[in-house]
Amino acid sequence: MTKKNQSRPSKAAPVVDKPERHYRGISNTQRITERRERFIKSAIQCFGSDGFHVTTLKSLCTEAGLTERYFYESFSNFDELLCCSYQHAANAVFSPTEAALAKAEATPEARMRATLNAYFKAIAADPARARLVLLEIEGASPQADKVYRTQLQLSADLIRYKVCAGLPNNPGNGLSPDMLATAVMGACYQLAKLWALSNFAQPRQQLVRNALAIFMGTIAEWQKPRGKT
Repeated sequence: MTKKNQSRPSKAAPVVDKPERHYRGISNTQRITERRERFIKSAIQCFGSDGFHVTTLKSLCTEAGLTERYFYESFSNFDELLCCSYQHAANAVFSPTEAALAKAEATPEARMRATLNAYFKAIAADPARARLVLLEIEGASPQADKVYRTQLQLSADLIRYKVCAGLPNNPGNGLSPDMLATAVMGACYQLAKLWALSNFAQPRQQLVRNALAIFMGTIAEWQKPRGKT
């Protein structure tokens, strides 16, 4: 008699992802995303109005209309939320500025005027957002400072490589285009900070005109040949 052939091991059943549960037509993933966005929106309002160091988890949750457990669903601590809300707010200012720059005439003066108009307009559009971007983020924490410096570098690069496109990369007169662009960015940034602190007392075009004067003087020196004073 021959031994009965042993049956081959059956293949493992394929793993089938369980369908995501929905509540009133909204998936759990969507609900988590929506709660996260509510916290970010509320953080911009609270940090920009009351201040980062004054805002408590309780006041933030009240503003968002959510409980504390939902906060820890998306964020490990306030510092993480601060960085996320700052990046969200900074992008809301940076994006329309880039869009205006892309539509401007192809001269440094026209590009800078369009950039300044869009930048100061976006700053004034939301006072709480402006104060978070300009005032509350700096010095709040080491991680916040890192995110803040990265955004400042993006702004300087925008001036250096897009607004000033076509200007000499190596002027040959001892000046550094990178330092000049950073200086122009810093001047515009400081004007925006003072403007926000004054509750936007001056007309926007006054800021644009003065910032543009700084820029035009800078690029005049940028293009000056070696030996000229």
